[in-house]
Amino acid sequence: MTPQPSPSRTPAADPAVALLAELHDLVTDRPADLEALLGVVVDRLARPCGVLAARVEADGAQAAGGRALVLPLRLFGEDLGRLVLTGAPGLRLPPDLARGLAHHVALVVEAGAVRRARALDTAAAGAVRRLFEEGTRAATVREAGEVLARVTAQVLGTERVAVHLIDPGGRVHDLLDLGVPAEVAEALRVQVLGRLAGDSPVWRRALREGGPVLADDTADAPGRPGGFIATMRLRSYVAMPLLSASGAVGMVVCGDVGATRTWSDRDRRVAQQLALEGALVVDSARLRQSERAHLEELRFHADHDELTGLPNRRRLLDAIAAATAPGAEGGALLLLDLDGFKRVNDALGHSAGDELLREVARRLRREVRAEDVAARLGGDEFAVLLRGTTRAEAEDLAARLAAALREPVAVEGTSVRVGASVGVAALADHAQDVTGLLRAADTAMYAAKRAAGRRSRR
Repeated sequence: MTPQPSPSRTPAADPAVALLAELHDLVTDRPADLEALLGVVVDRLARPCGVLAARVEADGAQAAGGRALVLPLRLFGEDLGRLVLTGAPGLRLPPDLARGLAHHVALVVEAGAVRRARALDTAAAGAVRRLFEEGTRAATVREAGEVLARVTAQVLGTERVAVHLIDPGGRVHDLLDLGVPAEVAEALRVQVLGRLAGDSPVWRRALREGGPVLADDTADAPGRPGGFIATMRLRSYVAMPLLSASGAVGMVVCGDVGATRTWSDRDRRVAQQLALEGALVVDSARLRQSERAHLEELRFHADHDELTGLPNRRRLLDAIAAATAPGAEGGALLLLDLDGFKRVNDALGHSAGDELLREVARRLRREVRAEDVAARLGGDEFAVLLRGTTRAEAEDLAARLAAALREPVAVEGTSVRVGASVGVAALADHAQDVTGLLRAADTAMYAAKRAAGRRSRR
């Protein structure tokens, strides 16, 4: 009679081979799933070896207890963590089974890391593409900062994000609260607007390092008390400076409020890449903003008087053409010629005359409505185009303007007085075109001047 082998806590060769074959099928026939693989390990080793649970831990985890068998996970010389099997005291596995089991688990761990990295790389590539697509449409630094903030928060999966912009003096002058609660947004405006960005240690560190700052725990990397990060109530954050060729113009801050977070090396690389690409987007937007401001300045100078800042003759003529077009709501034109200006100019000099003209312009602005056009035609001649007014309303304004301009003016320490002759021409009464309206108002003004400053109408 053939003797029977005695019971053993180690599995027979056949179950071990079967387990490794099943694990091989798991990692080759379908996408590797760590939880499924560990479930098979526990199921197949529970009876022969007393394995009750299996888990994978990082190398830095606390050491397992005496009821655990720990198998290092290594692949191509790289430490991937450890497989921890728990069960009966003195748990053991045959060496070949232990090595094969650790190898298959390491393969699945590495495959999972590759999948996550690939997904993150895909997300990062998509984020950069979106950053450029939307960034090319950003007409201002503010819009570029908003695009960068939204893209960064999305790819990193953060709960809150906001942006602050600084002025040339280094003070925060604008805030974009993108989805933060209303009370937090209000607190940001109170706590941050007008403050020097350089007061923040996070700002200083980001500029010193020339890139994003990632903090796992704000307790270890706090910002300024009452500052941007504290007011947003973040427990972990990414602070990304908005950089351009002219220097830093602001900062994007995004992060989580529910818990601290361990930023991975790939998170850091993605943040760095977004910061680099974002600098191009921000600088392009800055150039577009500067170009637009320059064009607006050129347009302003083209149709405004350089001395007084009022619209010039060209702008007035365009406005009159619009007011006399078919279907326009009508109105009136006032022409003003200063009385006594030459006397002041000759006695006190051209600089005094220029200051007097600037004061006349200020008084005109105070009296006319926003929808009206007060213009300087040249020399000491001014005009006001009133939109949608009656003749009586125009005459009333003419009287107020004449009275306002008779008030004394302090010019270079000297009090001077001038007057004004005002001519009124109503569109309904005198003209339906530019030339006719100007002629009617000019005639009325000279009639007023001949009548010693009294207004007249044709």
